[in-house]
Amino acid sequence: MREEQYSGIPREHFEFCDCCGKKIPYSQVAGKCSVCKGLLCSDCVVEYQGRIYCKAHAPAPPKPEKTGCFIATAAYGTPLAKEIDVLRNFRDKSMNKHVLGKKLVAIYYQVSPKIAHVISKSQLRRKIVQSFLNPLVRIFKKLRY
Repeated sequence: MREEQYSGIPREHFEFCDCCGKKIPYSQVAGKCSVCKGLLCSDCVVEYQGRIYCKAHAPAPPKPEKTGCFIATAAYGTPLAKEIDVLRNFRDKSMNKHVLGKKLVAIYYQVSPKIAHVISKSQLRRKIVQSFLNPLVRIFKKLRY
């Protein structure tokens, strides 16, 4: 039997992603789905709560809270500030689309309530935090968040 070559690597060193069908070197298999046990390429891996899923079996993540911008709410004095909407949009449309972003958001939710409490007790602290947030809000607005 003739051995097929692809980029100089023998065929037996390749696998196919069970989600999208892409041919990938075995060393680049990103994982196996926790449900169907299919091999996955990096484009098809969905990590959720420490487990790996294919796109077909990934559980739907919980909807992010609309009031979760604790630090910005403390800085601007209200959860209804238009700047907070921009920050929420960035969180929802960018951060929550990536594994690392989701982890950073989860850490933020753990530590930010205490920080927000300290900020909310001082007008000076509120102004200082606003001075850091306002440039981010302007950038995110330009990027249409």
